[in-house]
Amino acid sequence: MFDKYFCPRVVARLRAGPDAKWLESFLGHLHHRAHARLTVQSYVRQAELFAGWLRRRRTPITAVTDDDVRAFIRRQLHRSPATRQSAIGHLVAHLRERRLVPPPLAPRAEPGDRVIAEFDAHLRDVAGLADATRLYSRRYAREFLRSVFGTRPISWSHVQPRHVRAYVAGYGTTGRCAAAGVAAGAVRRFLRWLEFRGRIDPALVAAVPTFRRWRHAGLPRPLTDDQYRAVLAVTDRATALGRRGYAMILCMGDLGLRCGEVAALTLGDLDATAGTLRIAAGKSRRDRVLPLPDRVRQALADYVRRDRPASDDPHLFLRDRFPAGGAVTRDIVREAARRAFARVPGCERHTGTHVLRHTAATRLHRAGADLKRVADVLGHRSLDTTAGYAKVDRARLDAVARPWPIAGEVRS
Repeated sequence: MFDKYFCPRVVARLRAGPDAKWLESFLGHLHHRAHARLTVQSYVRQAELFAGWLRRRRTPITAVTDDDVRAFIRRQLHRSPATRQSAIGHLVAHLRERRLVPPPLAPRAEPGDRVIAEFDAHLRDVAGLADATRLYSRRYAREFLRSVFGTRPISWSHVQPRHVRAYVAGYGTTGRCAAAGVAAGAVRRFLRWLEFRGRIDPALVAAVPTFRRWRHAGLPRPLTDDQYRAVLAVTDRATALGRRGYAMILCMGDLGLRCGEVAALTLGDLDATAGTLRIAAGKSRRDRVLPLPDRVRQALADYVRRDRPASDDPHLFLRDRFPAGGAVTRDIVREAARRAFARVPGCERHTGTHVLRHTAATRLHRAGADLKRVADVLGHRSLDTTAGYAKVDRARLDAVARPWPIAGEVRS
């Protein structure tokens, strides 16, 4: 395997070294995951340097710990720290898979771990919140407990309203004002649960600052029809990567899928015979089945037949590079849209994919679909969430708006 990536001189050096066996195993691991050639060469070189550093410290590879890894990276910070850290991280993970390196130590338990676990179970089993919402709720609840107790044991009688206000206000002092409202909502949810369990005084819930948020005060900002056509036109469908991006953008712009829903699609969700696509339960906690427009169906069929890598992974959209054959992430879906936005005048400011979801909803409503149908397509549980799209249909608003009275006009 060394011969595929290195010249004869380097191959001879690597094979003559005492670590040749596991270095070649590591190279095979990188090759299987479809890393770029230069990346493989760089990572193997970093692994070779790490092996030499361990020998000088008289540390066998089978006894490597996370402390050894951190010490090696700190020692070499002046030489490509990001590459070195990534390379050694992949190396240690591979050696742990082969059981040549002991597993990492379990993270140190914190006083609030048990409380956070109980709170998360309540959010999942009673409140029925989505995974992403629970993730942020756990994060802010844990941050709040750390801000009050640090590493000390938890004593609920010690929590005061000033602790609540100081925690939320801390986001404002660091310039993260937008996150302050999210943190306040999560902490309020946590404190209400604690109050329900009889652990705290109700006054603590009232101490959480309230942030005014006017529902539907603004208008959705979808792409215009010309902009959306341009976004689709600039995707390079001459390449496999471009055809995958084109299909993903169509899923968001024509079907109104969320970024995470596109990444989570599986082959089993696509029914080519019936011409439908099943969207697994997400924030709405229920599956939905959408009819496939012709161009979306054709784009998905082309990708599956021509470009989808051979893999046992059931996901519809797969990586074509490292790690080849694995499911795409949300970031990959976003990046496909961002590349297209950057090439269309007037769309450069868009950095997320929700504008495509807004575009799908707006186009559907303007085509005559009522809000209930739009809500069903988008997966909204409440029509209030969909109501904002009614304000962008100016033609229908003009039809129902009463004319403004003229000064001096006599009204009968």
